Amino acid sequence: MQRRWATVCIAFFLVMAASAYSLMALAEQPTVDIEGETYENGSTFQQGGTTYNVSVGDGSGQLTYNETVENEETFANNTAIDYRNGSYNVSIEAGNGSDSFTLEEELDVEAILGNDSSVENSTFTRDDGIEAVVYRNGTTRPLEEYVDREAETFSEGDQMEHDGETKTVANVTSERVLVTWETEETQSIGIAEGETFTVDDTEYIATFPDDGTVVISTQLEEYNSHEESVDYYQERTSGLLYVIIFSLGSSFLLAALAFLPHRG
Repeated sequence: MQRRWATVCIAFFLVMAASAYSLMALAEQPTVDIEGETYENGSTFQQGGTTYNVSVGDGSGQLTYNETVENEETFANNTAIDYRNGSYNVSIEAGNGSDSFTLEEELDVEAILGNDSSVENSTFTRDDGIEAVVYRNGTTRPLEEYVDREAETFSEGDQMEHDGETKTVANVTSERVLVTWETEETQSIGIAEGETFTVDDTEYIATFPDDGTVVISTQLEEYNSHEESVDYYQERTSGLLYVIIFSLGSSFLLAALAFLPHRG
């Protein structure tokens, strides 16, 4: 009698397990069904006048684009900067209205005098404050007339080549020079499944049908509804799996207990 009831219970649990398994086999996991633009790895698209390059792989990706960046730099008065493969001094003449400046080449005067046998190896300052060169014959000459010093004057709005960039003189004061220029820099936006990102002030969401394809959509609410459906599906599937495990475990336990040998 005990074994008969055990057999009935085992059959019941096996039917429960089989039914749960059938439901799991028939259930279909929800798929993402949102409208958007589909891009493959290496494709491009334009928005807001900007071209975006799409990179996709292993269920994630990124958008890269070039952005114009405004740069600026300040040259302080009476400081040296690199210019024309040499060192030039920034000179802003007092009282010129602070709208222009001059770049004057810095020279190694001591070395120049040392290589000229017709002059003394050092300069002196005349009574009028001008630095001068002394020739061996006793005559003198202002240093600025003796040396071949390059100089170039720039005004606001002028352009100059500096550090490999074409820069514009934006503003000149008695203390400094402000130059500006534009550069192209590569920017990137990371994209991942279900994560939102912004392109040209528009919010998007990404989904990946396969490893090499991405769908970019503005249907954020629709995607969130899909996520809720997936959560519901996984919750129900997990419940059915627990039923299968419990039913099979109970059947095994009942069989083991029912068919144990009796003493005596």
